[in-house]
Amino acid sequence: MHTHTGVSSVDYLALVLRVLLLTGTPLVAGIGLLRAGAEMRPWSAWIAGVGTAALAGLSAAVLHINTGFAITHVVLALAVPVALRWRGPSTFLGFALALLLIAEAALGHTSLAFFLDTIFVAVAVVWFGLALAKNWAPDSGLRPRPIALTAAIALVGAGIGQLVLSGVFDRRLWTTGYGITVLVLVIGAAAVLALTLALREERRAYRFGAIGVLAVVLAWATLPGIPAPHELPVPGTARIAQAAGAPVLVSPQRVGRNLVHFPESAGAGITVEQGDRVSRAVPVPGTSGTWAEVDLPPGGSDLVIRRGTDSGTVEVDTGDLPEVPGSADPECASAALGAIAAAAPGPVTCPDVELLAEDADALRKQVSYLADLEAPSISVVGDGTPRGKAATDVVLAEAAHRGLPVSDHPDGALVLVSGWAKASHTLERASFLYGMHLAPWLLHGPVVNSTAGAVLPLRFDPRDRGALTYGMTQANTFGDPPSLSGYRQWARARGENLTGEVTIYASAQVDVMHMGGHEHGGNLGQWIPQGTIVAISGPLTEK
Repeated sequence: MHTHTGVSSVDYLALVLRVLLLTGTPLVAGIGLLRAGAEMRPWSAWIAGVGTAALAGLSAAVLHINTGFAITHVVLALAVPVALRWRGPSTFLGFALALLLIAEAALGHTSLAFFLDTIFVAVAVVWFGLALAKNWAPDSGLRPRPIALTAAIALVGAGIGQLVLSGVFDRRLWTTGYGITVLVLVIGAAAVLALTLALREERRAYRFGAIGVLAVVLAWATLPGIPAPHELPVPGTARIAQAAGAPVLVSPQRVGRNLVHFPESAGAGITVEQGDRVSRAVPVPGTSGTWAEVDLPPGGSDLVIRRGTDSGTVEVDTGDLPEVPGSADPECASAALGAIAAAAPGPVTCPDVELLAEDADALRKQVSYLADLEAPSISVVGDGTPRGKAATDVVLAEAAHRGLPVSDHPDGALVLVSGWAKASHTLERASFLYGMHLAPWLLHGPVVNSTAGAVLPLRFDPRDRGALTYGMTQANTFGDPPSLSGYRQWARARGENLTGEVTIYASAQVDVMHMGGHEHGGNLGQWIPQGTIVAISGPLTEK
């Protein structure tokens, strides 16, 4: 019923019918099953039986459910009151209805969840039967008090198991609807056990206990219809939340400047309120979607997201982590998103703080490739980041080594080693005869598509299965196109490394292009939306 972002897609009619059936059916099954040792009131059996049969029939009529289950449910619910005068048949029918209810409730569940569902149903059937019993037959051999005590203990165990299964052991337990429902379930189970031990008069114990069992069953039956709470924010770790009907990425979640990012699907006109300050989410060159800048204080706070007529709140927590200059950068956010897509969120070192040895090697081979093409000159564009400065030095040193002149003349080649925004600005305005040659970290659709064609030195094929799997996972997680920075975090979380030989790839903007049986278009997860990328060299070796 829920996605990874916590968006509920609950069918409320189905939820209401589920709750009514999971509370009404145990009444019928309990009346039939406990008929083995007690006399039951026929009118209670008929009311419960006819009501349950009607609900099962309504479910079959308005919902897409298994017809066989529905018919069997109706037949057994009506058969119990019909056979109530006979101890054996009514007991058998009640037991059969209980088994059917377990199968229906636990359908699709495995291991612990299935075991817990079985206990909840079994306890409800037994306890409701105890509460509705009129007189116990001395010759039946059944001892109701030990049965009740066993059921109460099992219910407490199931409640604790449901709490463990929920994973909500923090303040979400009393601050979210999901947590409060789990809490009601556990407290209700404990109350049933306490009443069973405290009340010596059995009829009072069974009837008051039935109220607690009913509260537990209602909470258990309702849980699937309550959106699971988001994970609590972790200071220094980017997080995805859901607000105003759209996914929200907050990065880096440290004191000071932070970015709040929305995917393309969220549309425009979104604002973010932090205290009395309002920031508008706007496009940023070289990126997708929109971005808002906010200043976060130490500790926990809330961001209010407004999107048209919708609004929502995102809880953030910076702890006391100081601001890291440059960490509120879209490329850094994309790296964090890659880790989140790999289900391994954590603090991320921003890619522009250093030039990786593998990227320095790729840049040297890129310049060597241009020298072999006999480009008359190269023009180098970097930026003021540590990575940009180091990359500029590497390119200039290799150009000097290969005797390749450095000039801004358009008859040569452009080598871009800056960040995303500057690269996108440059590509939109520049034109060089020997092409636009981009650093590996500029492999990001919005950057590459700033020009009709670009060339990059890469250590992996963006069309292979691993790269496309990452792209599709990230698209499903948030909706952003893939990036090399995000892919590296994704691969690292999976114990993989992108350490292949450097190969020169060329990208081009096309509507649809068939390559080797594959269609490259504007699909989410593709590295170059509305374009393609292909290898134009073999693996490059040192010169």
